[in-house]
Amino acid sequence: MNDKALVTNIQRFSLHDGPGIRTTVFLKGCSIHCPWCENPENLLPYPEEYVKDGKKGIYGEYLSCDEIYSEIIKDRIFYDQPDESSELGVQRGGVTFSGGEPLLQFDVLGPLLAKLKDENIHICVETCLFVPEDKLSIALKYVDLFYVDVKILNGDKCKNVLGGNLKQYMSNLDFLFAAQKSVVFRIPIIGGFTDFSENVTQIVRLLKKYNPIKVEIIKEHNLGKNKYHSLGKEPLELNKITDEDMKHIKDEILTLSGITVEICKV
Repeated sequence: MNDKALVTNIQRFSLHDGPGIRTTVFLKGCSIHCPWCENPENLLPYPEEYVKDGKKGIYGEYLSCDEIYSEIIKDRIFYDQPDESSELGVQRGGVTFSGGEPLLQFDVLGPLLAKLKDENIHICVETCLFVPEDKLSIALKYVDLFYVDVKILNGDKCKNVLGGNLKQYMSNLDFLFAAQKSVVFRIPIIGGFTDFSENVTQIVRLLKKYNPIKVEIIKEHNLGKNKYHSLGKEPLELNKITDEDMKHIKDEILTLSGITVEICKV
């Protein structure tokens, strides 16, 4: 199956996965395991059976680059329309790769990425950035805009909670910004995991070191609850984050870094 990518969903007319109107390709398999993950069906790198409303199904289907292309090109007419309302400046729509961790399958998707690039279709990726450098190198050839998660910046907690290697993450950030790519930082505010003061302070240091074109904070939610249940799992009960908490963290980041932060609605 190494000539095909493992896809759970191709979502058309997406409005929240980058500028403009986009088609989002959700890829299965991730390099970390966030306890609060909103897409639990995309964590494991193989198809999984689920039960929803008494009916069985399979999360994950192996698709070739041509099969994926034939789906996403159906919305080509929307990709060329400029998004004048975007805070990132006037940008077109396009294709976004999400997951899971999409970069893990970029070697397989190389022919698709090259074709999209040749056709001048804007490419965006949503990544946790816990990937080998060779995977990121492929993305640097083709991706126009990177949405990069900023989660836990303490090395031990990053390893114990997420299963991630913080040194790898920081090295990849250096590599990404050295290539002068457009980067948006997305910070999930998760009660008991990412909202503690030490982590916010470390996030501020990170923002001051790099120069993202935008910073977003996202409030925890339970939109993935039904997916957990469909897999026979229970979603984690989290400490509640209030709107006041979000505003406080937003103001704290602005005060300490001078960087404006947007609170994203989901």
